[in-house]
Formats: sequence, C-alpha cells, structure tokens
Amino acid sequence: MGRSSLPLGAWGTISAKKDAASGKWRASCRFRGYDGVTRAYSKFGSTKDKAKNALLTSMIQRQQEKWRLAENPSLKDVAEKWLLSIEVPEVVVDENGNMVSVENTEAIRRQTWDQYESIVHNLIAPDLGALKVKEITTSTCDRFLRSLVKNGKGHTNARLAKTVLKQIMSYAVRHDLYVWGNPVVEVDRLRKPRKKPVGLSESTVMEVREAVRNWGLEPGRFGPRPSSVLADVVDVLLGTGARIGEVLAIRFEDIDLSGDVGKIAITGTLVEPRRGPKYRQDLLKNPGSERIIPVPGFVVDVLVRRIAESPAKNAAGALFWSRRGTYMQASSVRRQLRAALDAAGIENAQLITPHAFRRTVATLLAREVEDKAAASMLGHADLTMTHAAYIERLKEVDDYTAVLGGLAPKPRS
Repeated sequence: MGRSSLPLGAWGTISAKKDAASGKWRASCRFRGYDGVTRAYSKFGSTKDKAKNALLTSMIQRQQEKWRLAENPSLKDVAEKWLLSIEVPEVVVDENGNMVSVENTEAIRRQTWDQYESIVHNLIAPDLGALKVKEITTSTCDRFLRSLVKNGKGHTNARLAKTVLKQIMSYAVRHDLYVWGNPVVEVDRLRKPRKKPVGLSESTVMEVREAVRNWGLEPGRFGPRPSSVLADVVDVLLGTGARIGEVLAIRFEDIDLSGDVGKIAITGTLVEPRRGPKYRQDLLKNPGSERIIPVPGFVVDVLVRRIAESPAKNAAGALFWSRRGTYMQASSVRRQLRAALDAAGIENAQLITPHAFRRTVATLLAREVEDKAAASMLGHADLTMTHAAYIERLKEVDDYTAVLGGLAPKPRS
C-alpha cells in the first residue's frame, strides 16, 4: 500500500543519519509544495539536532506561503494596499499653472488614481469594507453594484465601482489572499437604459446667453464686480463644441487670427486633482484628438477682446485667466453657470451644463451638415461615440402621403 499524500504545504517525518564520508549529520524529509508535487529535502549539521533544526527552519519558510493563504484581511485593507501598489506619476507644475514634467509616464494619469481612491472611500468601503476578503462572493458583488442604481440613476457610479472592485479582487488573487478566482468577473452586466442625447434648442440657447450676460447685475447682489467672462466662456463652448477643460486650457499661442477665418488649436486640458495644485496638461482625454477648429465671428470677437484685455499678471497667457493669473477652473465655471441660470429662473436649469453645449453643437452639425462633421468637431476618432452620446436625432421618414391619401374619408353622397 502506497504512502498517503501529504497536505499542501506540509512535510513528513524528519529523519537524520550521519554521513560516513563527511562526518556530518544529514536530516531529510518530504515536503508537498503548492504545485501539488512532493519533493525530498535535506539539510546538514555538525550534530543530529542541528541538522534537524536547520531542515525544520527551511520547512517553516516554505510553509509561509500557506500562512499567506490563511490570511483573511478586510476588503478595506486590501483596497488600501491595492491603491498603494499603483504607480502614480509625480506631476511638476510651474507658477503659471502649466504641467512642466511628469515622472514615470508609463503610470496612470493622476486624475485616474484620484477617481479610484474616491470610489474606494465613498462607495466600496462604506458598504463592503468591513467584510473579510474571503467573504466576498459573486452574489455579494452583484447585490452591492445593483444597490448603487436607484430610480434609474447611478449607472455611472456602478460601472466605475465594478471596474475598481474587479481590480481590487484581482490584486487579492495575485497575492494569494483569495483563491477562488475573481468573483467580479461573473457579475452580470449592468444594463444602462439608453439615454437619448438632448441638445439645447435655439430658444434655450438664447435664454442661457441672456441669463449669463445679466447675471450679477440684479439689485442688491453682493460680491465681486461682475464681468463678461462667463458669457465669453459660453460663447467659446458654443463656437467650438470643445469640452469645458479644453476651452479653459486655451492659450493665446493656440489662437490664429491671421487669416480670413479665426482658428483655435485644441492641444490640452485642465486637471483638478483632489490633492495638489490644479494645472494645464498637454494631453487630451483621447489620444489623437488634438485639432484646429475654425471658429465663427462671435467667437473671434471674444478672442480679440480678451487678448486686448489680458492683464500683465496673466503670465500663463490663458484665454480665461483667474484673479491669480493662472487658468480659470472648470468647477468655478459650473458654479457660476448654475447660479446665473437659477437667478434667471430658467426651467430645467440642472440639465444645462457646460457639456450640454457640446451636445448642442454636435446635434446642429449633424442636422445641417453631416454626422462626420460633428465627430470631427468633437475630436472623435469614429462616429460610434458621437452617435451614442452627443447627437439628438429624429428619424426622417420617407414621404408616403400619396399612399396614405387612400385612407382619406370619402365625401358624402
């Protein structure tokens, strides 16, 4: 009858005998590794006990991997270790708010790591953080992710949380803290109802323009002296279809007014990290989306006036400068826009965001020119994203009135 198999990470009886040739004691035993293979191991010593102790120490070291498998930290602890394991680039920003260098360009972008951290601390840790990592199952993950969707809202947070939770559990698997495969992989797809892109109507655009121009002029309003900057930002958003971060990153050197048609080069965007200074980076959301946009006359008027009005402290050469002489921030624009719309009493003001102007431009170009014009203006490599998220479309039906006329009521005789 053969010898019974040893458990994984276990060793058999340690025996020892004296080696006649060397005069040293040799201790031997069998150890079953975590690949399932049992191998013979030995250690030498000047005495029997020393040889056995040396082999015992070696076996304990080999078994340490088993102890790691026996560890069962909380999911919160694993998530924190995962965050620390991610290489985050060190961004160097000059006094004008420009990113001048970034160490380790192979790492993820700083704003991506900030988003991961926010998802861990605000969504995952409060609901799942106290659970031990081995208590995390596919059904646990599925229930948690679906709980984030309420009243048809929250799909974006749920999708991001799924991405982050999957990476956390992958980290646990790689470090032998979880041995049953990644439980998030089997979570069913989070189906998001297709949201119809809605652009602003011409009348709404006119209302918004009126609201931002009048904002701050109402009697009894306290605060800084109002300026045209918010109205100027809205005009450039409408004249370029660019993202708010791209518009606020425009510098005078990106503007060309030498020809019959003014042009703006979209070459960077603003970043507002949770920690550290806010800055302009020479990177856009998608690689290859740098573009030169011919702009209409109302945008040229804004460019000419703001170039002429630029103060000496605007060392960054920003089209939209802050009081400190750096770049105006997107969070400030969003806050001011909401205040202006609320003050004007515009209906559904919460839906009118800087991004709504981008959808408006895409819809107008698709209707008046073609879909490719909208994709080109927005900096999309193909039409898929443009169709899905930006163009409000009404399907045109062929003219069948001649046929339908046969259903007309007959004249009474």
